[in-house]
Amino acid sequence: MKLFKSSGHMFLATFLLIVLIISCTKKDSSSPQSSNPIVTEIGSPVGDPTSESIGSSGGTVTSADGLLTVTIPADALSSNTEISIQPIDNKAPLGLGSGYRLQPEGTTFSKPIQIAFHYTSEMLQELPADFLWIVTQAGDGSWNAMLKSAVDTNAKNVIIQTTHFSDWALGRFIDLTLDPATAILQKGQSVQLKLSGFIRDQTVPDDAELAPLIPLTSTDDGLQPLTPVPPIESRFVSFKVKNWSLNGVDAPVTNNSGSLNASGNGATYTAPTQKPTVNPVAVTADLETTNKEGAKGKYLITSNITVFTDYYVSLKIDGVPYDYTQYGFTTTTPPDPNNFSLVVCGITDGRFDLMASFIGTSANTKNIIELSFDNPSVSTRSLIGSNNNGNDVLTFEPLQGNPSYELNYTQRTPASNNTCDRSSNCGSASVTLSTFTPLTPGSGSFSEVRGTFSGTIYEDKPNYDNDCISSDKHTIEGEFWLMMSN
Repeated sequence: MKLFKSSGHMFLATFLLIVLIISCTKKDSSSPQSSNPIVTEIGSPVGDPTSESIGSSGGTVTSADGLLTVTIPADALSSNTEISIQPIDNKAPLGLGSGYRLQPEGTTFSKPIQIAFHYTSEMLQELPADFLWIVTQAGDGSWNAMLKSAVDTNAKNVIIQTTHFSDWALGRFIDLTLDPATAILQKGQSVQLKLSGFIRDQTVPDDAELAPLIPLTSTDDGLQPLTPVPPIESRFVSFKVKNWSLNGVDAPVTNNSGSLNASGNGATYTAPTQKPTVNPVAVTADLETTNKEGAKGKYLITSNITVFTDYYVSLKIDGVPYDYTQYGFTTTTPPDPNNFSLVVCGITDGRFDLMASFIGTSANTKNIIELSFDNPSVSTRSLIGSNNNGNDVLTFEPLQGNPSYELNYTQRTPASNNTCDRSSNCGSASVTLSTFTPLTPGSGSFSEVRGTFSGTIYEDKPNYDNDCISSDKHTIEGEFWLMMSN
């Protein structure tokens, strides 16, 4: 992805902003007029305010968290005034950190004051600092962009000048995700994907300091720049979807991953009837922007869509895959009744049990996987075998009746006089439940459970103890999406 910067770290908001439209609150005449501005609820206080008495000689006030500083120059106030910074919920579209309410509410100044938001690397994560700006919320809940927000990457500050108090927040003006950013579809289901963002209100003059945030609609031809800066030569003049793709294949496309048809800012993805080879699938919009000099920039915006075809257990032992289907729900019967997988999942006396295997006419039951532990909940936990005084179970048995791979293992070391030193240990493994709803004992009800597991398990062959050979180590990783009962 190529990103443009303007000189002096003053890169301002010139293109799309992903946003949410929520409900309207009270009215205020201070918001620039627009037909459909973005509106959210008003932020609520989340801590104690910080206050300083500032008079005609000026001064500064800094928030309790140190992330917002208000600098008031001399002669901006005619008399001593108690200036307060009240932390509030950050309701700004794509807001970062806390929001702040500057008080006394409605205060105006005879000279511009400076508001400086400080940002941290933890707040940014992988977001470029030049993608930050300051936004303000009017009393009617509408959000407006401060078009002259300046980013100082050396001091890690975003700075604006203003002459009034209101609610302020630090935010980002671009977020490279589609709507929806993720989705889960049953086989054959469809989802509408779209590019969300803002368009420039053409009634706002180029030298304005505020511009209302107006949502892009599916009928708009393209994404328009929000601001008239940076200089006209480097200003973006177009920002359009060049093409859509499904796992790298341009739309329209139909294959094992499903089908994708697109038009302009929107696309329709339809899941296949069988589990795709790559799951989740990636639907990507390829954006291209052009400036006055003809330079082009490229942005890839992706939605990851999981295709759910059957309840399943998917497993890898030393990288070798094994897949099991839980029949009786989405798929009621196996296509071959003589060769199929059997999956059992349930809760017994507060203990989670999962077992899956393959059953066929040509061989005994094989590839048996078992996972069992007490007190299941949405969490991540380490699995502890009996060698470490636990009772958790994670085993894989290639063929019924043969030695299995399990958490417990023995470290054997040849010693003097043809003896063998033995140490009983337990492999390192963990399980994560991302979806789990407890069942009422004896209710006979069903509930979905989703999770992953990974770690090391060990194989002890019959001759290893006599020959003083340590247990063989195997890697295991898997995921499951099942219906459990009690």
